[in-house]
Amino acid sequence: MSDTSSSSRAQRRARTRTAILEAARQEFAQRGYQKATIRAVAERAGCDPSLVMQHFGNKQGLFRAASELDLDMAAVSAGPAEELSERLIRAVFEQMDARPEATASTFRSMLTHDESAEEALELFNLGEMAQNVYAGRLPDDELTELRGRLLGALTLGTAITRYVLKFSAVEQASIDDLVACLRPAVEVLLRGQNGDAAAR
Repeated sequence: MSDTSSSSRAQRRARTRTAILEAARQEFAQRGYQKATIRAVAERAGCDPSLVMQHFGNKQGLFRAASELDLDMAAVSAGPAEELSERLIRAVFEQMDARPEATASTFRSMLTHDESAEEALELFNLGEMAQNVYAGRLPDDELTELRGRLLGALTLGTAITRYVLKFSAVEQASIDDLVACLRPAVEVLLRGQNGDAAAR
């Protein structure tokens, strides 16, 4: 077998995988995990259901691949503490805006699919993320975990209304608008009881 033939086969396989993932994101976003089917995804992708199984094994594997939403928070650590809340908000929503269908598929399924729910909860454990990337610069007291979870709940609720429920004002809001509206609440949750973390 020539190198050209092998390369062409690899390219076709990569294109098929990409088409299946795109179709899966649309299917999961519209129908949720329980109602989405391998056959429906294959029809959207224009391929045989057996190809979906070859690439991803089963619906669970397909969902996991289609709904990957790893947030890169590395950039959040660079900059002054008083701008941490803005960097958190921007990092989260800019990355989700770049992958709205994958975002919607995870959120739409999270209430009926345990793995999706766990993924969403970990994805929005922003308090822990903030502590990890800004160690020593944020208060650490008996309410640290609660504040972190509430910070995640605030952001998660906003994300659901933006990508799944698509409330007009929230869906159409710019990142700057989201920062302006969410920043005061995020800052309160980050500051903790001392109220002076942003000034450190």
